This record gives sequence, structure tokens and C-alpha cells, in this order.
Amino acid sequence: MIPRHLRISGFLSYRDPVELDFDSFDLACISGHNGAGKSSLLDAMTWVLFGEARGKSTDVINLNQDVKAAEVALTFAYEGNVFRVQRTLTRGKSTVLEFQIMDDGRDRGR
Repeated sequence: MIPRHLRISGFLSYRDPVELDFDSFDLACISGHNGAGKSSLLDAMTWVLFGEARGKSTDVINLNQDVKAAEVALTFAYEGNVFRVQRTLTRGKSTVLEFQIMDDGRDRGR
């Protein structure tokens, strides 16, 4: 799996929307002060794919009361295909999961 793009909003330490374009660099080092959100980036990828991160599933919503939902979208490449997974958890509601496969219009012999 090769990450291409990550969008986070209302998830753990990320109150405001943040986007990370993995295509814009070849190698990265995640660094920062305690509580800056380093682990939250990895937790976001785990949560969007598997529905689990640190703690209980409802604990992923940012603690700020203005935040109504946690939302993570991950676009990644795998075996020549591009996939997009988005998971949203609104306070007091169940999780919504979307899974998309990019169709580039090529005939794949189906």
C-alpha cells in the first residue's frame, strides 16, 4: 500500500481540517513536540482502514465541543489500483464508511 493523500478533520488532536499530499515528497520524517499530532497521523490511517485507533472508537472525536464529527479520508495505491476510504463518526451516531476504487476508463478484460 502506498499512501497518496490523507485528509483529517476533528480527529484526535486535529480539530481543523488538515491535508497531507504524500505525492509531494519521497521521504518524510515525522517530528514535533508532545501532543503535536505525530501519532494521530498514524492513528488516522489505522482508524479509516480498520475502524480502530487508540482507546474506544468514540474517543477519536476531538475534545473541543465545537467539533461535531471526526472524519478521515485516505487515498492510496495498491497493486496498480487507486482506492479512497473515508470514515466519519458524528457525535452520538454510528460510523459511516465509504470505499471507492478509481476507474481510469481502461478496459481490464472484464
